[in-house]
Amino acid sequence: MDGAKEVTVLVDKISEASSVQSASIVQITQGIDQISSVVQTNSATAQESAAASEELSSQAQLMKEQVGRFKLKG
Repeated sequence: MDGAKEVTVLVDKISEASSVQSASIVQITQGIDQISSVVQTNSATAQESAAASEELSSQAQLMKEQVGRFKLKG
């Protein structure tokens, strides 16, 4: 194989490898975007759960105080 053909073959291989890498990078980027979306959703859910937990805690404390006003005859 002469030098020019060899260079052409190598350039073709490099081009093919670059195309494969480019497609892989696109897939990785899509995967990272999906993970980011799930993390944001989980974060929002966690914040909502924390707020609901605090509200329930406040209501439980209020109920405890109200029930504490009752006296049982024993």
